[in-house]
Amino acid sequence: MPTSRRRTREETRELVINAALDLVRQHGLGVEPTTITYQRVFNHLESTSGVRITRASVHERLWTSQDEFQLDVLLRVSRMTTGWGAAADAAATAIAHTAEWGSLSTMREVARVAPNEVLKIAASDPLFYSWVGFTLSLAKDLVTSEESRRTLAERAAAEYAATETTGAEQVAAIADAVGVRPRADIFPTSAEGYRLIAQLGLTLAEGAMVRMRFDENELPDIRLGTGMDGEEQTWTIFAAGYWALLNTFLEEDPDAERDDSA
Repeated sequence: MPTSRRRTREETRELVINAALDLVRQHGLGVEPTTITYQRVFNHLESTSGVRITRASVHERLWTSQDEFQLDVLLRVSRMTTGWGAAADAAATAIAHTAEWGSLSTMREVARVAPNEVLKIAASDPLFYSWVGFTLSLAKDLVTSEESRRTLAERAAAEYAATETTGAEQVAAIADAVGVRPRADIFPTSAEGYRLIAQLGLTLAEGAMVRMRFDENELPDIRLGTGMDGEEQTWTIFAAGYWALLNTFLEEDPDAERDDSA
């Protein structure tokens, strides 16, 4: 009689992590460190699949501690940069279609279309909302040990920093292509300007996505006369806010080389 094959360590790791992610999705904004303790994840796995995992089978074999396990799960949740690529593609299309408008007008069109791609990506992935809930919970969680909260908070801060760096680099690349720069009378260096724009843009995105999670009507579209000849265009509230941000902190770059043939 054939015997069942024993799972490898990697298979067991993925089985447990996927069960944890399932719990995270279920809790959404309400997720917190205590949501993904060993025992809760093991219970969920057994109730949904019949697979029984014990602490002894993973502790010191797959993770040295429950803290390390939670960090592993958190790394899977924190995929905050997913939408940047789609936003960059939308920005490139906007630049190609509007280069003749002039640099700030072109950047306005970038602001109108690119942020919405970030919303689309995040709206399709429930884990984004769980990430927001998880990071918020770190401030109020009284059950998880102080050391664990500190470790998780450090990981969250590192993820935000990495996302902001990616965002600043992409905004800089788009601004260079358009021919604008951070305002010299506000920022000592362009790098500081791009990082602030990325930080504020991320804050706007998080707020917009949380509001949309509860009711899409919370962010109605508006019509503004921002077309090439003053015709009305459709804007989301998020995009309009992002343009207000860019219009405040950017200016035309007098040293930029313009391609008038575009």
